Amino acid sequence: MRKGIVAFVFGALALSPAVAKDNDPTVITVAGKKVPLSEFEYLYNKNNGQQMSPMSVDEYAELFKIYKLKVADALAAGIDTTAAFQAEFKKYRNELAEPYIYDKDEENRLVDEAYAHMTREVKISHVMIDKGRTPSEAALRKATLDSLRTVILNGGDMADIARRYSIDRSAKSNGGELGWITGGRYPYTFENTAYNTPVGEISEVIETPFGYHIVRVEGERPSRGEVLARHILKLTRGKNEAGKELAKAQIDSLYKVLAAGADFADVATRESEDPGSAKDGGLLPWFGAGMMVHEFESVAFSLENGAISEPFSTSYGYHIINRVDSRDIPSLDESREKIMGLMKRDGRSELPRKKRIADLRTKFGTKINDANVASLKEAVKTNGSLDSALVAAFVGAPLVVGEVGGKEFTSAEMFAKPLPKNSLSVEEADFYIDAMVNSVADGMAIDAEIARIAQNDADFRNLINEYHDGMLLFEVSNEKVWNRASVDSEGQSKYFESHRDKYKWESPKYKGYIVYSVNDSVSALVSDFLKTNPPVDSLSKMLNKQFKHMARAERVLAGKGDNKMVDYLLFGAPQPEMRGVWKHAELYGGEMIDAPQEVADVKGAVIADYQAELEKQWIDDLKSKYPVKVNKKALKKLQ
Repeated sequence: MRKGIVAFVFGALALSPAVAKDNDPTVITVAGKKVPLSEFEYLYNKNNGQQMSPMSVDEYAELFKIYKLKVADALAAGIDTTAAFQAEFKKYRNELAEPYIYDKDEENRLVDEAYAHMTREVKISHVMIDKGRTPSEAALRKATLDSLRTVILNGGDMADIARRYSIDRSAKSNGGELGWITGGRYPYTFENTAYNTPVGEISEVIETPFGYHIVRVEGERPSRGEVLARHILKLTRGKNEAGKELAKAQIDSLYKVLAAGADFADVATRESEDPGSAKDGGLLPWFGAGMMVHEFESVAFSLENGAISEPFSTSYGYHIINRVDSRDIPSLDESREKIMGLMKRDGRSELPRKKRIADLRTKFGTKINDANVASLKEAVKTNGSLDSALVAAFVGAPLVVGEVGGKEFTSAEMFAKPLPKNSLSVEEADFYIDAMVNSVADGMAIDAEIARIAQNDADFRNLINEYHDGMLLFEVSNEKVWNRASVDSEGQSKYFESHRDKYKWESPKYKGYIVYSVNDSVSALVSDFLKTNPPVDSLSKMLNKQFKHMARAERVLAGKGDNKMVDYLLFGAPQPEMRGVWKHAELYGGEMIDAPQEVADVKGAVIADYQAELEKQWIDDLKSKYPVKVNKKALKKLQ
């Protein structure tokens, strides 16, 4: 199956007769399949919009008949019933339907929410513990953190608990305090919790990709915007006391140089030990709350634009900051692109789709058969695991596990795909079964909505059918013409022999080999070898076997001016540059020919002509095989 949709002169639609209305007469019937005027008009207009010279209705009608005959042949061959075709078509169909399976209002709500976070800063502390490796371990970890939360609510010291239990490495030194943060810096669940928890209160236990957390909000204030700054760093991290004292002396000396009027960027380039910024005069990217260590951020925001700080220390070392500029938070419109990027990175961009699917499940009356789902889980428990044998039983004797839009689905649909691994534990299977039930229900809700849209939205219906029949046309054309002509060596040869007069050259060509060698000595050895060992099959393979990588053969068919090496060796042209290890070249076993001798001499042209011949034969066969009826009266409505 091909990987993309080929652009055809016509798209392909297959509207059911039920869609056609009284004012949408049948314009053409091919192999018993009726095509309404609306479909023909859609494709006619689309085709003319893509052509340099628009076709008349009658001209297009002739091409359209041929197109529909080919689609009819594909349907007769059952191409549309294969699993590969159906899977690929569903993939494309769902991609085309994505704009309809997306809640734009929810996206706007999330963007507004993200921007509101950007305009405020919150000061927070947190405790984080890991989620374990199994569902039971995760439940235990979550319960443990909930217990720690209760301890804090009852007067326990959150900083002490963070130092003792939090897996955030910084907690050892900061007691879990993250300082002031702004939106867009943390996972969505964490950020949302930080902004929605009242000052002074502690959140419930939440989950992020990094672990379980509790968050306490220490304060709230309007955003201070962002600053642009240069800095000079003298590292102390990892150094002994003597090294730290030397760093302090160096930073103090540099401050005096700057105070005397030295250029900050020049000094930073020469002296800063921050390799990332030193090469750019110490310049850092714009930053806001929560993007730098607390001490650095505090000093940077306390300065006026253009001011230089006194030396100060952080966990990295000693710094001097030159605040270059500052700016407020951009407007919502200016921030939208950035917010959309953040949403895509942290998974928020999936929420509008999930909300839409949840709404569709409600819309189509989704019901889950909890008793039968429980029965599946009980069978796994009895078996001790979920393995391929049990899956086969669930598929062979399916249980109804739910319905969407009045249509039931069973355990057979749930387990249509292989398990993620050979065997799932009882705990893993419990979660997996729930996930598969919801996955099938989601898919059925999407299918129901796509069917509804196709029934009511002509443009969408036309596009879906265009892809469907375009795929059919590609597959049947590949089978009948394109691929067949490319692989049918016997047919190519017969066609060439029957049409030799079509293939002529304006001037003779050299047909033979160029033999390359790594030096003159190897060339002489190759020449002697070939005198007594004429190639029986492949010259290239023979040389490789005898001389390894010291000689190679290149088959050529070239007239004067077609190949620089042939021009040099045969026609006296200047010697071209030798590439790679090759230093010597000779012609071998060739001759000048006035016209093609075999298919290989003009293979590309023969295949193209053979395809055209197969296409003509196929069309003639289609015209005699399938009846076609044209409603000329209906066609006149477009003229």
